[in-house]
Amino acid sequence: MLHLLKIEWLKVKNYKAFWIFIILYLFAILGINYIGYYINEVTVESMPASQVLLGTPYAFPKVWQTVGFMSSWLLYFPGILFIMLLTNEFNFKTHRQNIIDGWTRKDFVTVKFVFAFLFSAAATIFIFLVAVLFGMITTGSHFSFAGIENIGYVFIQTVAYITFAMFLAIIFRRSGAAIAVFFLYGLIFEWLITLLINIKFELAPVGYFLPLQVTDVMLPIPFGNKVIYKDAPDVWIMVLASLVYIAGYYFFALKKFTTEDL
Repeated sequence: MLHLLKIEWLKVKNYKAFWIFIILYLFAILGINYIGYYINEVTVESMPASQVLLGTPYAFPKVWQTVGFMSSWLLYFPGILFIMLLTNEFNFKTHRQNIIDGWTRKDFVTVKFVFAFLFSAAATIFIFLVAVLFGMITTGSHFSFAGIENIGYVFIQTVAYITFAMFLAIIFRRSGAAIAVFFLYGLIFEWLITLLINIKFELAPVGYFLPLQVTDVMLPIPFGNKVIYKDAPDVWIMVLASLVYIAGYYFFALKKFTTEDL
């Protein structure tokens, strides 16, 4: 596997779009959290009573959840990146060359998913450092590892979004179609389906178990004390469901790739 990962790295290290997306993603994580931090600070300064409503989202220990929640809105960046990386393999027929060179079809899919895990781990470490930064600069905040499990949820959520995007890339094999479905489903359709299931049909918490929603529930809105997902199951159930989805993306992506013509 290490050898395959080295080859995978050779494919992307000189790919300009890869580095552009990563730089934009990292700056966006810093930017969106700074915006949230700045708005909260200005609001509390101008209206001290608002702190009762908003709380202290960027102070320890709440900052772990806050930075994770804010950063989760940007997961479409790595999702698009991995769709592009995979569909490029199909467009330029490099997947065929890998098979000719001795890879099995399982090797091809597996190394993509392992690379996604490694990318997610790196992104999670960066988000951890961003959380430490904002926690330390927040007035009156004292470092605490309480709530650090939210960083683990960030990792699971990142893996889930990226592997879902990769699954779509293998299904459609065209970047335009895969990206369109990724955006439309993640931003519109899943939200509408969740709304219908939980409210219209009163089947909560069933709606929370949709592919992307199940990870979103692990990191609810951290501003204020209102319970957003009041009917949600225990977080360990959501974690388990997320892992099942990730395994499902791998299984069905592998099945699709191994049973169709190259």
